[in-house]
Amino acid sequence: MFSTILSNVPPENLLLLLVLLISAGVFTGIIAGLFGVGGGVVVVPTLYYIFTLAEVDENIRMHLAVGTSLANIIPISIVAALSHARRKSVDIFLLKTISYSVITGVVLGAFIVSSLTGKTLIFIYSSLLLLVSLQFFFWNDAWRIASDFPKNFLKHLYGSSIGFFSVIIGIGGGSLSVPLLKLHNFAIHKAIGTASGIGAFIAIPGTIGFVISGILNDVNVPLSVGYVNFMGLAMFTPMTMLAAPLGVRLAHYLSKEKLNKLFAVFIFIMAIRLFIEWAGL
Repeated sequence: MFSTILSNVPPENLLLLLVLLISAGVFTGIIAGLFGVGGGVVVVPTLYYIFTLAEVDENIRMHLAVGTSLANIIPISIVAALSHARRKSVDIFLLKTISYSVITGVVLGAFIVSSLTGKTLIFIYSSLLLLVSLQFFFWNDAWRIASDFPKNFLKHLYGSSIGFFSVIIGIGGGSLSVPLLKLHNFAIHKAIGTASGIGAFIAIPGTIGFVISGILNDVNVPLSVGYVNFMGLAMFTPMTMLAAPLGVRLAHYLSKEKLNKLFAVFIFIMAIRLFIEWAGL
């Protein structure tokens, strides 16, 4: 079965495809460990390019990349959340109370995405990616807007918004929820730990939503169920899990401010590249 999808790839692109998958998996793991994010901002553009090499229908390439990215985030977010929970770095009460609104946003986002054309999704994805890059570049750890996380309807507005926008761009929400928690006076380790738990509540229903919507839309891509491709998972997930501890260790030795800016530039370049793809230039 593995050879079925690879048969669509021109021979001269086959080695490049495999190298991209493995390298991106390692890079995603390091990024996840360094920044406390699921790495979807790396996975989705890489998968999109790989599906382009494999000559997958351009109308579903981005959907397939987003759905597969969410599936890849499931084990990362669960392992990270459990690890942080053992260190008492997860706000369990907040996680329990916000999970319903996160899931609501995820389900809504997943089914809206399924109705979009590939080109529209590329535009939305690259626009949101651009905003994420600006957030990483200009973020100041000293910023605060409140001394505690809201306990009223605003909490659920936050949760549903994180779920909605995260599922559209195939991320675990760390790049959205960590800054939001820090703005509400969360210590960095508790913010990252709680965000990991939120990531699981995004990735699991998000993956299910992309599987169901892909099936309903009669998506027929080899080694895929709905909008989730198992070849991408098989190549990405093991490398990501193996490389994540390296990212954690590097985080203790490298300047986080410089890393944020470097990562922001990297994301910005990917966003511009996708804008060019969308514009057909």
